[in-house]
Amino acid sequence: MKVALISPTNLLNDIQPYSNYHLTLSHKIIYDKAYQEFYRARSKAGDFILLDNSAAEKHGRSIPFKDVVLAAVLTKPSVVFLPDFMFDSHRTLEELENVFKSPHIRFMRRVLPETKIAAVVQGASPEDWMMCFSVLNSLQGLDVLGIPMLTTQIFGNRWKALEAIKKKVKKQCHLLGFWKTAPLSDLTLESKYDFVMGIDTAKMVRLATEGKTLAQWNDVSHNKAYIDNNHNVDRELLKANCEGFINMCKGEK
Repeated sequence: MKVALISPTNLLNDIQPYSNYHLTLSHKIIYDKAYQEFYRARSKAGDFILLDNSAAEKHGRSIPFKDVVLAAVLTKPSVVFLPDFMFDSHRTLEELENVFKSPHIRFMRRVLPETKIAAVVQGASPEDWMMCFSVLNSLQGLDVLGIPMLTTQIFGNRWKALEAIKKKVKKQCHLLGFWKTAPLSDLTLESKYDFVMGIDTAKMVRLATEGKTLAQWNDVSHNKAYIDNNHNVDRELLKANCEGFINMCKGEK
């Protein structure tokens, strides 16, 4: 399982050596020139880039899809996430239907024919979530499924959702986020599924900016403005945190 390390703009060059798998935020691509230029360069270098719709950063609702398309054109990602609504399967599926009818997706497919399309599985209960999964899993024109960390609140652990879909899933999956409230041992369970291609997290970098090690995983602070601010960091600590997390996702200790 590959790891996308989410970082403030001023630390992007510091995390670059640790992974060629990235998750980028649409709103930052548009409004942060240095962030945009970094990921445009990584795209040209052949790195695998997933473009997120910024729903988690924008109070549970994705930014307008036309803006996601703009961010995609600016960076040429490998995968683009379509809009979703947290815990709301019906609004998510309705919005996806609208997107597939829109001129924006036709334009994106024409301009970026190699870019894959992804959607996030949402729901308010295990049954509701599985219904949404079944629809998206069978939907033509959709290449990748996003499994959010929010799924933990529905199933108790996200790996339980992965276990529930393992015999049915037809598409590759990316795991969106990893919370400090989840034990790091869950990484071993999540990484064993061959349909899971990767996971993203900001926590490894955030720990380092707070002077904390991977062993202090549960002590990382909650700071929504973290991603938009500049931070100082001990680069050896950053290296140890990032490499330690990545090794866990490879099944190593």
